[in-house]
Amino acid sequence: MAIREHSIYDCIMRNALNLSEETALVSGDLRLTFSEIPIHVNCLARGLLNTGFEKGDRIAVLLNNCAEYALLLAACSRVGVVAVCLNTRTSAGEMRMVLESTKPKALLFQTSFEQQAEELSDVFPHRQFYCIDEASILSTSFDQLLDENPAPLTEPQPGVDEGWLIIPTAAVDGVPKGALLSQRNVLASAAVHLHHFGSDAIKGHLLALPIFHVMGLTSAWATFIGGGKNVVLKQFDDKEAVRLIDSEQLTYFGSFPPILERVLDSAKETGSVLKSLQVVYGLEGPQNIKRLQEETKSVFWTGFGQAETTAFVTASPASERLGASGQSTLINSVAIVNELDEKVPTGEEGEIVVRGENIFLEYWNMPEATEYAQRNSWHHTGDIGRLDDDGYLWYVKRKGEKELIKTGGENVYPGEVESVLRKHAEIKDCCVIGVTDKTWGEAVKAVCVLKKGSKLSEKEVSDYVGGQIAGFKKPRKVEFVKILPRENNEVDREAVKAKWGE
Repeated sequence: MAIREHSIYDCIMRNALNLSEETALVSGDLRLTFSEIPIHVNCLARGLLNTGFEKGDRIAVLLNNCAEYALLLAACSRVGVVAVCLNTRTSAGEMRMVLESTKPKALLFQTSFEQQAEELSDVFPHRQFYCIDEASILSTSFDQLLDENPAPLTEPQPGVDEGWLIIPTAAVDGVPKGALLSQRNVLASAAVHLHHFGSDAIKGHLLALPIFHVMGLTSAWATFIGGGKNVVLKQFDDKEAVRLIDSEQLTYFGSFPPILERVLDSAKETGSVLKSLQVVYGLEGPQNIKRLQEETKSVFWTGFGQAETTAFVTASPASERLGASGQSTLINSVAIVNELDEKVPTGEEGEIVVRGENIFLEYWNMPEATEYAQRNSWHHTGDIGRLDDDGYLWYVKRKGEKELIKTGGENVYPGEVESVLRKHAEIKDCCVIGVTDKTWGEAVKAVCVLKKGSKLSEKEVSDYVGGQIAGFKKPRKVEFVKILPRENNEVDREAVKAKWGE
């Protein structure tokens, strides 16, 4: 490593020395102190090398939140193995596209995803499967990845600007892109948390968002780097979330609809005022932000970011400017440009572009897509927004070619859903749009034209999509119409929104 570099593993060893007996990680009955973390990481890092992994190799991870997930990522950072963080909510077919692109050497999974692992087994020519729960005909035990020697490795560390994690993004044209993140990207986002939220506010983190999502990922590492305690919520459960916040004295968590609303409802039912909670951050509607700040002593922080930016590039308390997405963070430059990549005057709309140490390295094995996104030394987000006189960012919409629906924190591209619908034998034409939803923020709606003589129910359409791609992408609402408005021989999406967007 270069003389000016400080890695994730360096942070692990520093905390083991300085905070040795303080609790670092809680997952169910497992409690690990900072001094115990490197023991597990070293054994796992050696195990990766023993089983044939070399620097640059990939390992796919199909897990809900758990201690093994966090420890594996730490071990990968030490030996230069790249973790492919699969979205557990996507279908096996969608996972297959990610795996065929990234070509990982092995798959780490849990028994609840054994069916998906079996469907994907042909992607792994050497059939290296490791199950964290129990071995099976398909897999060996996670313990087989562990070496007995807990001593620090002597091999050189990878550079902090080399690839560490691949986070699959939503599929614009039916093919997901893998955003390659480095250790520096995550360390930079950790600095954002520490500077803007404050080190005291992130001393106790409820890891409720999935680790495969950049918000869950970066808040977990920010907490660890800052010497705080991560408490893992393996799958979201609002009652368990309230119990853990109170019993572990947790100070913050990340949220997408409907997480915050359900936590507040459960707290009210149990009589909890979430006394220790100081910060909730993410995306939320004004009603739930108001509830949080009336019913607890915590502050809601909002912002703008994406997988390619390793979480937020703008952030501010939501109450500072209601409806805005915050101001640029400590480490980011944010600008608004027109189609010629020229900055537009304050207040005018254009594409949001950003710079900073948290910007991803590249789309895995997609040089043209990477070059286009990072043209003219700015990362082009594909989102339209404007900046006001005080530097607050106001999100407007997704660019036309990258129309996006944000439902419960997940990204859904209408084009992907439409391509599935058009394969249905009884659907002649369709247009997919996002509509306001109280619970999920936005919901997927399909406006369909059926072929002559065909009869389909809303449920049949929704179930058909859910059987092809991730369940969160299936339409929650379906409307059947006789004809769709068109312009230049293409469906006029804006006209569809205006007429059926409710």
